[in-house]
Amino acid sequence: MKTKILLIRLLIAFLPVALLGCQPEENPVISTCLLTSATDQLVESSGKLTDELNRFFTYTGSKLTSITEKSTQSDAVYVVEYTNDRVVRATNGQRVITLGYGSGTKPTSSTLSLNGTVQSTFGMEYNESGRMTKIVEDRRVLPNNSLTTQRAYTFVYDNTGNLSLERARFTLNDGSVVEQETEYQFDTKPSAYKRFLELPLLTVVALSQPIETRPGRLWHANNCTALQSYNINNGSRSNIRESSTFTPVYDAENKVVSQDQNARLFQASVPNPVTKNNKQTFSYVCE
Repeated sequence: MKTKILLIRLLIAFLPVALLGCQPEENPVISTCLLTSATDQLVESSGKLTDELNRFFTYTGSKLTSITEKSTQSDAVYVVEYTNDRVVRATNGQRVITLGYGSGTKPTSSTLSLNGTVQSTFGMEYNESGRMTKIVEDRRVLPNNSLTTQRAYTFVYDNTGNLSLERARFTLNDGSVVEQETEYQFDTKPSAYKRFLELPLLTVVALSQPIETRPGRLWHANNCTALQSYNINNGSRSNIRESSTFTPVYDAENKVVSQDQNARLFQASVPNPVTKNNKQTFSYVCE
């Protein structure tokens, strides 16, 4: 009798664990798949595709070894260096990005140098889940045709961990400030960057290039399906700047492989918005 009671107790103790083990992931994707490229192309009225941004990633095993950013304005290949399995440097010729760490595992500071001269410094903050909540760039040397001395991006996450709001604050060299805000909506399936291991470095690399305007999109957990961007005046939203919808295509493992973006761009001096269509594609390598 005692043996039967013991068996019943063991079965009851094991049952919740077994049931939990059988539950599927909320948005499953093969964890051993690594993002190798992300492209963003303008779809012209003729149907022709024109490259606006290409990103490429290489790995040794699962360790990131290089980041390539190609756009109509720049072409950079950063080779990634590690110390004790932490990213400490990324080098593109005479352009060098270094990362600094505090007591945690995420970098809290970064420096962009060219020919040994510091161009920009970055400060980064994170929430308890390790998601970036703020990145501030202080420019010591202004890029060509730029009046912005500081860029500050703040990221707000909802209770499911999605980056739902991105706020941008630009300080100009005359002391004036321009503020913008972007609100995102999401699918239930994962974004292409969800399991990218070196997001802080990628964020700094992206901001070091002239084309990136919304670094928060790199920190999306689920794939974005829509966004609305506004100008901010005296702390409140004023006129809308952009309204975009995304139509994604997923493979059998829920990885996003392409998506069509339909954007409506607004200007205060123009009565009707301008329509812009883009196509984004993503590729992966899976073990």
